[in-house]
Amino acid sequence: MATHEDLLAAVDETFSEGIRRGLLHAHAEDHELDGRHVTLAGRRLRNFGSCSYLGWELDPRMKAAVRDAVDRYGTQFSSSRTYVSSPLYRTAEEELTALFGRPAVITPSTSMGHLAAMPTLVRSSDVLLLDHQVHHSVQTAATLVRAGGAHVALLPHDDLDALEQELVRQGPSRRVWYAADGLYSMYADFLPAQRLDALAARHPNLWLYVDDAHGASWTGRHGRGHALEQLSAETLRRTVVAASLNKSFAAAGGVVTFPDAESRRLVATVGGPLIFSGPVQPPMLGAIVASARLHRGAELPVRQGALRHRIELFNRLAADAGLPLVSPSVAPIRYVGAGTAAVAYRLTERLREAGFLVNTAAFPAVPAKRCGVRLTLTTHLTDDDVADVVTALAQHLPAALADEGSSMADLRRAFGRQLGEEPRPVTRRATATIPAPRPAPADLRLERSRSVDELDGREWDALLGSRGAFDVAGLRTLAAVFGSPDRTRRDRTQDAWDFTHLVVRDGDGTPVVATFFTTARWKDDMLSPAPVSREVERRRAASGDPFFLTSTVVGMGSLLTEGDHLYLDRGRNWRAALRMVLQAARAEEDATGASAVVLRDLPDGDDELHGFLLGEGFLRVPLPVSWVREVDVHDDAAFLAGLTRKQRYHQRTRVLAHEPGFEVTVLAGGSPEAAALPAVERDALYGLYRAVHARALELNVFPLPRAIVDAVLERPGWETVVLRRPALSAAPIAVAVQHVTDEHVAPVFVGLDYRYVAGEHSYQQLLLQALRSAQRRGARRVLYGMGADLQKSRFGARPVTRWTYVQPTETYQSDVLAHLAAGLPTG
Repeated sequence: MATHEDLLAAVDETFSEGIRRGLLHAHAEDHELDGRHVTLAGRRLRNFGSCSYLGWELDPRMKAAVRDAVDRYGTQFSSSRTYVSSPLYRTAEEELTALFGRPAVITPSTSMGHLAAMPTLVRSSDVLLLDHQVHHSVQTAATLVRAGGAHVALLPHDDLDALEQELVRQGPSRRVWYAADGLYSMYADFLPAQRLDALAARHPNLWLYVDDAHGASWTGRHGRGHALEQLSAETLRRTVVAASLNKSFAAAGGVVTFPDAESRRLVATVGGPLIFSGPVQPPMLGAIVASARLHRGAELPVRQGALRHRIELFNRLAADAGLPLVSPSVAPIRYVGAGTAAVAYRLTERLREAGFLVNTAAFPAVPAKRCGVRLTLTTHLTDDDVADVVTALAQHLPAALADEGSSMADLRRAFGRQLGEEPRPVTRRATATIPAPRPAPADLRLERSRSVDELDGREWDALLGSRGAFDVAGLRTLAAVFGSPDRTRRDRTQDAWDFTHLVVRDGDGTPVVATFFTTARWKDDMLSPAPVSREVERRRAASGDPFFLTSTVVGMGSLLTEGDHLYLDRGRNWRAALRMVLQAARAEEDATGASAVVLRDLPDGDDELHGFLLGEGFLRVPLPVSWVREVDVHDDAAFLAGLTRKQRYHQRTRVLAHEPGFEVTVLAGGSPEAAALPAVERDALYGLYRAVHARALELNVFPLPRAIVDAVLERPGWETVVLRRPALSAAPIAVAVQHVTDEHVAPVFVGLDYRYVAGEHSYQQLLLQALRSAQRRGARRVLYGMGADLQKSRFGARPVTRWTYVQPTETYQSDVLAHLAAGLPTG
């Protein structure tokens, strides 16, 4: 799990790319606005980026109300509402109460409204369940609810079956809140009101908290929004609805509406932001009053109908053009899928060049592989504007895909679950010229193999064999232990992996890219802090589900290998070749129902590769440092001479001085001695490994199966180093399994009897024996790997920074983990 800081860094990188392109953090340059146009970077654009859906913000009556409020009350009324409110507040809240048909309180913003209402209304004995896609402001307020003692959890988006299961589990006496959006702000799907009505009828303990910020004004009687219009009167008796007075309402602030006056009184009295935050100021209170009165007048249905006409026109034209419209709902938010961030940014650029302002939707608002362009429709726009933007989308979407080496097939793959079925190919329109998609370079071909035996062993080892335990010998061992012809086993066990070896060749047969992927179950908390993994393991045990918070992942390399698994020939067309590899990994993800594609252990400082992967929609998160010791010494004197004073003292007193007391046995894989090791001894070595695994929560992975011990003993390319302390015990007290080549020695896993770690320094003896093995073999490096930083640094090893690049299909599991981590006690 990425830390909070890692997530911020990933968001920063994504947003910074949009800012660099001039697509984010832009400033309008107009002397005055007409609602239909906006000027950016000197270009006058038709505005498909406004949330003022009904266009009230330029209405003369709204402007007059603001001027009148300024003239009568000034630009501000600087007092907390706890003491005294501006004269317009009472009028504004009375108007909104009449409009929404229920008690209402005005808040400085919708987000502040959530912070005031949720922690006040959700009691410590309650349960708060958040739809995974509920607005971030609601999730922020939920942190205060959790701090107040209530149980808070995430549910998959729109999964009312999971909601009902939780209602049954909690029992009828415990109030369960379900927080959701009335209209989701990206894909524009609506709250399932009728299904919630049925659920609420079966479960009287169900209460709803709905953020209808994007649903108010443009829909519903008097503009009261989707939730209040569609939910039944009985359900609304247990429903709180918040709305925005910005957006289509064309004023400022937010409003929270309540099923009863007492709830409204309580929030207005003790809701934190209503006590300590500044109020909505008189000019915008004047706008609220004017807007509320316009919404209750005869003109509103006319404007709503005009907007609905534009929405239906857009949907019809988009369907005719075969655009990948993610949601066909009759909402003013329209989302056209693009795929990666690079394609989405390029499409936005092309549309701006064609005269249209649309917004790029990218991570974290949407999953990194499901970026797109988000359009909003308003009554300022004409039918011709709507037709023209659809024509431009039909023209520029294929071109943007081609610009970034992608295709409609890639796009359909990314949005398959949202689109439901493959959209028709984007068609040519009489007014549009659509360039043919850029084909894969004719001089590149991808070779894919499921079996290591299909590889050219010498070539593979020349490309990747010196980088870690994934030369041909290492891969054969992995296949012997984890490979299975029955791919469905992966759903039943963590020990069944699918292997895919990929080589992309140039026209003359020269490898341009080489790597391998494994498809396997990963623990979602693999890289989480130990307290988080400890809690997750507790829940796995309590539930009896060992696969709780685990996901199928298509990962570069494997869970048993470390090192740079990616060979690139930078002198050739490596970008196109690597894109072919990524497409193959994504196809594997689709075929196996995996949750993410992960590229592991990529080097630090490779700005060229980083920029490419960022454009492909990958998020970069750091790995723990890996440790490498160059073997440039052949005796202890030279070894000690290369260390610092403290390191020398430690080695002399804690390591070298204890070495004579150990009996060291080195079993070469495939040797007669290794083959003769009896089963009881093998079981003992495996037991030592399991003792280490049980404590290794900083890198929380599934335990290796017992078969791994037999495999490394029976196959060349491995050493099993066994330590005994004859003066203390006849049984082995430590073991290290090492991958060995002429280039490196790489300890892959260790086992320890913890009774002898502190006093006998047995772990450090294993580190020493890895160095001894490299000296014997003439290997140049010891690849000590991750963890035990202090001990490895004392051997003169140097830290190596590496990165993981992640492209999740969905973020639900990781978000559940983040919520779980946020709920753990500190200190």
